[in-house]
Parts: sequence; C-alpha cells; structure tokens
Amino acid sequence: MIPSKSSRIYVQKNRNKFEIFFLYPALLLCVIAATQNQADADTNDTNVVTMSTSTLLDIAAAEARERAEAEAAAAAEAAMLKSQIEQKNSELDDIKKNIAAYEKQLTFTQKEAKTLQNTVKSLDLDRRKMSANIQLTQKQLETSALSLSELGLGIEDTESKIASTNRAVGEILRTMDQADSKTIVETLLSKHNLSEIMDDGMQLSQLRDQVRERIRQLAAYKVNLQKEKNKVETEKKKLASYQSKLSDQKAVLDVAKKEKSDLLSLTRDRESDYQKILDANKAKKEAFEKELFDYESKLTRQLDRKFIPELGSKILAWPLDSILITQHFGKTKDSVRLYSSGTHNGMDFSANRGTPVKSPAKGEVIATGNTDLTCSKASYGKWVLIRHNNGLTTLMAHFDVIKVSAGQSLSVGDLVGYSGNTGYSTGPHLHLTVFASDGVQVGSFASKSCTGKDFTMPLPTAKNAYLDPEAYLPEH
Repeated sequence: MIPSKSSRIYVQKNRNKFEIFFLYPALLLCVIAATQNQADADTNDTNVVTMSTSTLLDIAAAEARERAEAEAAAAAEAAMLKSQIEQKNSELDDIKKNIAAYEKQLTFTQKEAKTLQNTVKSLDLDRRKMSANIQLTQKQLETSALSLSELGLGIEDTESKIASTNRAVGEILRTMDQADSKTIVETLLSKHNLSEIMDDGMQLSQLRDQVRERIRQLAAYKVNLQKEKNKVETEKKKLASYQSKLSDQKAVLDVAKKEKSDLLSLTRDRESDYQKILDANKAKKEAFEKELFDYESKLTRQLDRKFIPELGSKILAWPLDSILITQHFGKTKDSVRLYSSGTHNGMDFSANRGTPVKSPAKGEVIATGNTDLTCSKASYGKWVLIRHNNGLTTLMAHFDVIKVSAGQSLSVGDLVGYSGNTGYSTGPHLHLTVFASDGVQVGSFASKSCTGKDFTMPLPTAKNAYLDPEAYLPEH
C-alpha cells in the first residue's frame, strides 16, 4: 500500500526525527501508521523531563534560600539562648560557692557550746543556706526552661528539613511519573536525535538517585528528631523536679523560720530560759528512753535466723548523697551516756537541714508519724517506716518535711523527705534504724514523759529485731 499524500507530508515535515530510525525500518513503518491521522498535529511537544528538571532546580534554589534564611535566624536565636544558659551556669556556680560557705560555717557553729546565741546563729545560717538553695533551684528552673527553648529550635529546624525534603521528593516523583507516562513512540517523536533521548535517560537516572538520597536524608532527620524529642521529655522531667524541689525547699525554710520564732518567743532572748528549755527537753528524752527500754525488756520472742537477711549482703543503698556517720549502731563511746539501754538502735548521719533523704531499697511505706505531736523534743520527731522487698524494714527520723505517705511504693533512690531537727536532736541530722521485717510493727504505749498521751511509733516485736545498718550498707 502506498502511503497517502498526508503521510508523505508528515514524514517530510519530521525528517530529522526519523533520521534516527534508518536502522529500524519496521519500527518506522509502525510510527507512520500510528500517526498518519495526525499529519497536521503540532509535534513540537514540550520536553516534560527537561522542563520539569528545570522547575525542580528552581524550586530547590528557592528552598535553599528559604532554608538558609531560616537557619540564619535560628542560629542567631540559638546563640542568644546559649549565651543566656552560660550566664545562668555562671550564676549557679556562684550560688553553689555560697552554699558551701554556709555549710562550712554550720559545721563549725554546731560544734560550739549549746548557747542561745549559738543556736540562733545556727538557725540564721540554716535560713540563709535554705534561701541560697531556693535561689539555686530557681536558677536551675530558668536554665532548664532555656534548654527547652534551645531544643525546641532544633526540633523546628529538623521538622522544617523533613517537610522540605518531603516536598522535593514529591516533586521528583511527579516528574518521573510524567516522564514514565509517555509511550516509547511519543518519546521518540518528541526528540530530534538520539543524543536528546540519551540525555533524558540520564536525567531520569539522576532523578532516581535524588529520590534515594532524599529518602536517606529523611530517615536521618527522623532519627535525629526522635532524639531531640527524647531530650525534651528528659528536660521536662527535670523542670517538673525543680518545681517540686522549689516548693519543698520553701516548706523547709518555713520550718526553720518557725523554729527560730518559737525559740525567741519561749526564751524571751534570755540565756537562762534557754538552758531551762534544754534541760526540760533532755529530761523528756531520758524519760522516753527509759519507757522504750522498759517496753523492749519485756519482749521474749526471738526471731528465727532464717527470717534475718545474711549479714554483709549489702542489700541497702545509702540514704544520703554525702555520707558522714556521726554515731554507729550498738555500744559506742556515746551510747552508754545517751541511752538507757546503753546501746544505739541505729546509726546517725550528719545532714544539714533540707538535705534530700532517699529510699535505701525498693519497698512500701508502712506508716509515717510525728512524735512531737505527742511529746515535743522527746523522741524521733517526724519519722517514716518502709518495708523493703529484701526482708528488711527501715526507720528514718528527724525529718523537717516528709514527702511520702502510707501505702506508697518506692524504688531505691526515691525521695522520702528532707532532713531536719524535729524530735530530740542536738542539731539537724538523719537517724536510720534497720529492723528484720518480721520483728517490727507500728504500735503505741503510754507516755510518762508527757503524762496522759500515747506514743505511736515503730516498735520491735522481738528481742533481736534491731540490726546493724552497716551490715547491709555498701562499704564506706
């Protein structure tokens, strides 16, 4: 069959396009047959891949400029935040130095004679130290808030990169889809020579490489974003902890202020009246010690050794971050003088007012109490009893502020309260008694030191219920 006149015109008009098919006569005939009804159509189609690639380059350039501007602004804000954080850290260091100086003065003052003047001086130092602690926590709060803002900038930047990369990948995929949607015939007809076809092939290959690279970037950005979000959650927890700590420190400061106010009110600023108060408190304490000794002397039950954890097992952690033991368990050089039984039923630690006290092991709070409500300055003051999961039960006493309640579950290191000067105490400290869990309960007995009242507190139920804390604590 002889091609129609219109087909011959079409071939002549597109002579350059068909030159590349001299080696493919069969394909050439197919092209002529498929296109003879479109002899007058405009065959100068837009080169989709080339134009789209150009568009992508424009978009990429615009995004690069936008990202550069955003990064410059973010960098300026980040630099400002970093400078503020460094300033806060410098202020924190100064406050810590002041606190250390107050602690040194307190240690010296507490060793001085127990006079009204020295006691007031010690209370004033306590108050100043607590005020400095509050100031320290406030600065930590501010620093934590700045760190959160700094992390927020990083998250915003990463999220912006993810969005930009998603847009770029979408645009590339659309371009590739447009190129792939053209048939072989349409592609061949839209090119002038083999070189253009090869160029388009290379451009498509480059686009696929770009997609792979952008997907790799996306994966890296998302990993980084998750890390930044985890840091934010950690910083938020620190922020909440500082807020709670700030409230607690203010409560401890209130206790210290009240103690000084009550002291000055009772003594009327006279040393003789103060010494009378000290003598009265000592008498109440000795009466209580005798009452407790009489109660314990009536115990006949002996615990089976199988209910007592192995000595030296080191199954407790220290309840304080800084350890200074001021009195050990059992018979010591001071116990015969201080206690009716002649022995100390626990151990004492030096702990300035407001020192955080932590749970020495996992367990449950059995009870809390305050013997000062029964008989002021005679016994433990504010106390906490914790039954642990290892066969031991611990009693901690002389708190200014208790932060737990009966039935509460605790993990090792959880905050129990803040050390103080409640109960009978020659100065702020922490008392720790360790019981075999099978040998202790909260009970009551009538007080002779404060007639008509009953002491409610942890009491042993067996003769050998008291255990040496150092047999279960780490080496020191």
